[in-house]
Amino acid sequence: MSDISSGGNRSVVQQRSSIALTPAYAENAVDSTYKIGPGDFLDIGLENNYLTVQVYPDGTIAIEECGSVSVMGKTLSEARELILDLVSKRYKREYCYVQLSALKRFRVNVMGAIPNVGQHPVEPQTRLSYFIRQVGGPLPSANLEDIMLIRHGDTLHINYNAMSTKGDFSGDVMLEQGDQIFVPYVVLGENVAMIFPGYRTSIAYKEGRTIQEYFELSGAGRLHNYGYKMVCVREPGESPRWIPITEMNKTTVKPNTELEFTVKEMLVYVGGAVARIGQVEYNPNWHAIDYIAAAGINTISGSWSQVKVWRGNKPDALSVSVTEDPILPGDYIEIPKSRYEAFKDFTLFLASLLTVVSSAFIIYASYNKQ
Repeated sequence: MSDISSGGNRSVVQQRSSIALTPAYAENAVDSTYKIGPGDFLDIGLENNYLTVQVYPDGTIAIEECGSVSVMGKTLSEARELILDLVSKRYKREYCYVQLSALKRFRVNVMGAIPNVGQHPVEPQTRLSYFIRQVGGPLPSANLEDIMLIRHGDTLHINYNAMSTKGDFSGDVMLEQGDQIFVPYVVLGENVAMIFPGYRTSIAYKEGRTIQEYFELSGAGRLHNYGYKMVCVREPGESPRWIPITEMNKTTVKPNTELEFTVKEMLVYVGGAVARIGQVEYNPNWHAIDYIAAAGINTISGSWSQVKVWRGNKPDALSVSVTEDPILPGDYIEIPKSRYEAFKDFTLFLASLLTVVSSAFIIYASYNKQ
């Protein structure tokens, strides 16, 4: 309180608060559209004196020796006129002013697929996207295409993903006092699971949506760049299949599909009657005949009719059609020798065996003569 006089017996009711000297962060200028409410601070100049007042919880402000006035829900220009009308009973109106000193802080209630549900304090002029990050960000099971913001009895449906994938910021609204936010979960069975190294998330299924779109909606492009080689597609009721990254924008999937992205190089192993025994890079469009051709089969010594594939941790030999059946990463393709080559090898083995036996007999006979 102060008793400093100004132009007679008029006294300063209250000194200006230090709140006016605290810098405030604002995205844009606060104009006449801003609604005054509880928690706002106003700087009021009264001729040569000034004071800072706070709007009370009931929406009023009080000025000593002038009275009180309600400014709840008023714009800054409307509140200014009401306050100037009030103080003009004691001060000259043309030497008085009203301005915002500090914007009100308030609480917003948020529920649903976020780590920290409940009420959270909100700084003035905070947008929805910033607030979601402040409360821990969405859970992997959140449906970010339909965030609901309840305001004054109306519900706004906001596509949060559109901000990051399309640059559409029309839904990134400024939060207001009394707002309530609900982040829905993805419906179980109506989703597509995205599996990355050390990270798993889920995206709401939409008919016709490609794997590339699911990838972008998952935010994986912003989080990391591991140089993915393949995508393993596990659709319900079907065998896993691998597609190259270049096919992501052409491939659609069913609901409840799992998409696993891998950085490991996918290989198929070829052995037997081929020119180059060893590894061949996996190609999801190839069949056994393609891998055998890449390894360089010798059609004289190799046999097409008895090609087998060994698969799994405890592999069993599988008879396959070399032109139709799928080949998976990690498979071992065995190309046996033709019957002629097998018979020739058997004959050579017998000849070698007879040579060894006869040599042993000759040595034995020579030893007995001595």
